[in-house]
Amino acid sequence: MIGTVAVLALSQMIGPGALPATPQALHLCLFPEDPIVNEQVLAEYGILLKDEYDRYFSDLNAYLMCLQRSHADTIERGTVWHNRYKEAFPTNIIE
Repeated sequence: MIGTVAVLALSQMIGPGALPATPQALHLCLFPEDPIVNEQVLAEYGILLKDEYDRYFSDLNAYLMCLQRSHADTIERGTVWHNRYKEAFPTNIIE
């Protein structure tokens, strides 16, 4: 539940013009790099501070979504194998 709230909040914070998020591979969710806040480094690479924060929140949102998809996939896979177990060993099931 809290994950959904966080994703919605981040979506509202970054708005429709946000930069595309870093792709996330299922079960290999990568926490985003902290935003660069050093003004010299930002200037050297021609990055605006707002754009860097937008990038961070976009990547954070992608990370949270990846965690949710991984969680759902894990439950789905566990359910499949649990059902197969129940079919293979019906007398061992205590419900």
